Amino acid sequence: MDASTKQTAYSALLVLLLLGLSAAPAQAQLGVGGGLNFESAGDIETSTTDNATLDNSTGYHVGLVYELGLGPATIRPGFFYRRVGTFEFSRNALPQGETQFDVSAWQVPVDLRFTVLPTPLVSPYVLAGPMATFPRGEGDFGDATEDISYSLNVGVGANISLPAVSLKIQPELRYEFGASKFIKDDFEIGDTSFQPQDSPSFSAFGLRVNVIF
Repeated sequence: MDASTKQTAYSALLVLLLLGLSAAPAQAQLGVGGGLNFESAGDIETSTTDNATLDNSTGYHVGLVYELGLGPATIRPGFFYRRVGTFEFSRNALPQGETQFDVSAWQVPVDLRFTVLPTPLVSPYVLAGPMATFPRGEGDFGDATEDISYSLNVGVGANISLPAVSLKIQPELRYEFGASKFIKDDFEIGDTSFQPQDSPSFSAFGLRVNVIF
């Protein structure tokens, strides 16, 4: 993805978020969210022995959500920082003797939440929606990741109302289906060139709790 295409993608996402935030101000609520992600993204496999395994695959995510109520359905855009995990290379072929690199990401999910049972205090719901991810490899590994990756989220949760303090608590179990890869097909680290045969996409179970004000 060249610079102009990348900028267009960022701009389009920003416009969508701004339109969403102004769509229904009377029914909109801001919140925070966070939890754990259990990655199953897969490994970086090459035609040589320079393979990398997603060794530390338990990460976390934290960010903001914005709910727009539309009766039984709710649209909920968000903005999250995600710590993905650590890739461990199979042999010492990296600069300064390094054998691993960490991956993190900024993510923009747009959840569509549908209430299953509209009870006063606890309302179960299901959710689904697309997500754009901007991955980043740390240190010398910045060129190993794609500029943007896409995935689909599905999940279940419950909306717990706390009238006494005007809050809503939303515990959720989520699963992310990766639709595109986040590691490039060809990248270099120092003097070592890598051509993955099977680049991983984001796939993970997630436990999240949102607090809506």
